[in-house]
Amino acid sequence: VDAKFGFEMETFEFLNILQTHGFPKVMGIFTHLDQFRTAKNLRKTKKLLKHRFWTEIYEGAKMFYFSGVVNGEYLKNEIS
Repeated sequence: VDAKFGFEMETFEFLNILQTHGFPKVMGIFTHLDQFRTAKNLRKTKKLLKHRFWTEIYEGAKMFYFSGVVNGEYLKNEIS
């Protein structure tokens, strides 16, 4: 999910399809976190997206935060 834009309708449609098929294990990945100018705005957005994701999936669903892409790849310390 592009964190700068937030959740889009296609994301909720996909989650709805997953729910109708038994809801296998799901994890969220939030990208483009480097586009936020202030740390306060970043924290606020992360919290908002996390609670919205937990509302749609289940409380405590696993999420990952990727800040940006360097040379076409995500940073190694965020992936491992």
